[in-house]
Amino acid sequence: MDYIVFVCVIVISIGIGVFHACAGRKENTGLEYHLGKRQMKTFPLILSMLVTTQSSILMLGIPAETYLYGGVMLFSSFGLCLSYLIGARIVVPMLYPLKLTTVSEYYQLRYKGKAVRLFIATCMILLNEIYIGLIVMAQAVAMEGVTRIPRWASILAVSSSAVLYTSIGGIKAVIWTDVFQSVIMVAGLISVLIKGTIDAGGSAYVWEVNTTSDRLDIFNFDPDPLVQYTLWSFVIGGTFKFFFNAIKQSAVQRMNSCQTQREATIVYLVSGPGFLLSVSLACGVGLVAYAYFTAKGCDPLQSKQLSNPNQLLPYMVVEIFKDYPGMSGMFLAAVTAATLSSVSSSLASMSSTTHGDFIKPHFPRLSDAAVTRLSRISVVLYGVVGILISFLAAELPGSVFKIANSLMSVFGVPVTGIFLFSIFFPSATQLSVMLGGVVSGCLMFWINMGSAFNVKYHPALQFAPTDQCVNITLVNVTAPVINDVINRYNHQCVSHVPF
Repeated sequence: MDYIVFVCVIVISIGIGVFHACAGRKENTGLEYHLGKRQMKTFPLILSMLVTTQSSILMLGIPAETYLYGGVMLFSSFGLCLSYLIGARIVVPMLYPLKLTTVSEYYQLRYKGKAVRLFIATCMILLNEIYIGLIVMAQAVAMEGVTRIPRWASILAVSSSAVLYTSIGGIKAVIWTDVFQSVIMVAGLISVLIKGTIDAGGSAYVWEVNTTSDRLDIFNFDPDPLVQYTLWSFVIGGTFKFFFNAIKQSAVQRMNSCQTQREATIVYLVSGPGFLLSVSLACGVGLVAYAYFTAKGCDPLQSKQLSNPNQLLPYMVVEIFKDYPGMSGMFLAAVTAATLSSVSSSLASMSSTTHGDFIKPHFPRLSDAAVTRLSRISVVLYGVVGILISFLAAELPGSVFKIANSLMSVFGVPVTGIFLFSIFFPSATQLSVMLGGVVSGCLMFWINMGSAFNVKYHPALQFAPTDQCVNITLVNVTAPVINDVINRYNHQCVSHVPF
């Protein structure tokens, strides 16, 4: 039943893409393929904006970081929220009236030259490619840790599905698939939150355990910039860093798919608070996970049953839903749906950037059929590169949230700086912008490398106990023999020296 539910999510996602490919066959134009003729409705665009930005970072990374570092992770949503609220007042009135296909086109209009435009377009493509590899890898590692699905099979299945429905259906398929996948994601988080709380011992116990371990001590005002997570770094630094999400190609593509500027503003204004709600759910799941493993007396990370923090939540889900056929599959499907949404959006944005910034300027007289054909080919090629990067990134340590933050800093900060510099400083020139972008990218790379190796400034909080752990490493929770051992052990009253 779990595998049936899992497969159904992928099949439905592909089916939505096929439907829109068939429905839009009579209007086979670049405007239809990349922007849905600028006729998309507000509500699906809001849901698409939310799931595009968060993906498996929401489903795996934020609960894992909350488990390790506490509820301070909730403030990461404040930076996201503020960035979209600011974007509604700056990005939408600035870019929507221009009727652009890509955000990079603005820079050619601003500087009367192509250098900055091509630099931004290249940064966008590199970021999206590495991002695809990262989130697909995180999903595959998590699945491998708790199911019999090998890593390579998961990478190929998810990437191929996203490439298929994105290439044939265009932006409409991506947006409407995001709507379906957002429902699966929210249902998965809420079901784990409820069942995990019950199995841990109730909401009062969850609160007590997390208070005792300082995970609810969320107001960290430490001004030391070397401390990993503080209120300052999330709210102030996060707002500037996450502002990239409001100006990246996938966000601008959805903004330009709206019928009016007012609707585009609503999409940004509603998306901001939406992040507060979704991240709050993910943080709550992380706190419940800590209470659950504390009550069980076995921390899977400390006991080496899991080797990667991204496997933590799927591991718990398979345990708490072992007597409920289909529920584990629904959550794993939610993780897959989250990954599919971000992969498809990244593919669509890279295809749009390639067409608008690299092909159209050199071949302005291409027919609509040729534009659509080349756009589909670019989706497939970018998908193949993303798969290769996924295999290369499979051994990266740490949660997907931490890795994604580092990635966004290296590529996103220069893009954000160039955008703000361009609109607020009329005297800005191409040379100054290019120099600032390169220097800021190198500086962020240096900072992130130092942070990765300077572990003493971001130690995890108190782990759950391990005194009740079965002496089995690398447990595969789908193996019936080991399940039987664990079940028998859990029913025994252990009063002697623990295993």
